[in-house]
Amino acid sequence: MKLPVPNPTLDKLCRFLSTVRGTDKVLMLTQYTSKIVIWHLRRANPNSELAVRIGNLYSPVADFRVLLRYNGLVSLIQWILYSEANPPPTPYLHLLYRLQNLVNLAYYPLEHIYWLGAHKVIPLSESKLAKIGMWSCRFWAAYVILYFFQLHQEAKILSRKSQELVDRAKRGEEKEALKVEHQTIANELNSLLLNTIINLAYFPLTIHWSLEKSSFPDIAVGICGTIAAVAQFHSAWKTA
Repeated sequence: MKLPVPNPTLDKLCRFLSTVRGTDKVLMLTQYTSKIVIWHLRRANPNSELAVRIGNLYSPVADFRVLLRYNGLVSLIQWILYSEANPPPTPYLHLLYRLQNLVNLAYYPLEHIYWLGAHKVIPLSESKLAKIGMWSCRFWAAYVILYFFQLHQEAKILSRKSQELVDRAKRGEEKEALKVEHQTIANELNSLLLNTIINLAYFPLTIHWSLEKSSFPDIAVGICGTIAAVAQFHSAWKTA
């Protein structure tokens, strides 16, 4: 009798789902694709029962994803200490890191308070709860805007490194010696492109949730969220 062979993909999936990051990406994909599915179902039938049932899934999934970020403030403090001890290559990039950290120091506590208030753990009026949620999203939007500047700065640094490699090759350095550095830069460029796509998808969402009244349609929320979810899933899967 032939023994079953271990499946590497299944092993990787188990590792992926056993992490908070992996679970979050699966739930994020579920959360935002459900909005697209609901939109299509309601176009065909405005009274679709299936759309209602899928809609009932959206809120608890979104709610659980907020709960999964319960350690966000602790991870942020760890990152602040690390980035101060190991600053980035330029003062401008270091300034952007610091501004992002300040913004997130406001964002995470507000999100935690919003979740606790929404679940009646702490007493908050509906109007106060709405303001806290809106301000947490405004700080998130500020982070996204600052991250665009970071991505631009990192692109300039990578472009400079790439040009240096070209110049070194022209000076006759061994191709094999440059090959590893070239691959490193190529990987960093791919990561930069992926992060740019994620940030572009997040940007309209953060603006939408930062406004008291927004005309941004639900289907657009679903599309933008799905783009960000697919890109983040891809990134998390590669490193699982």
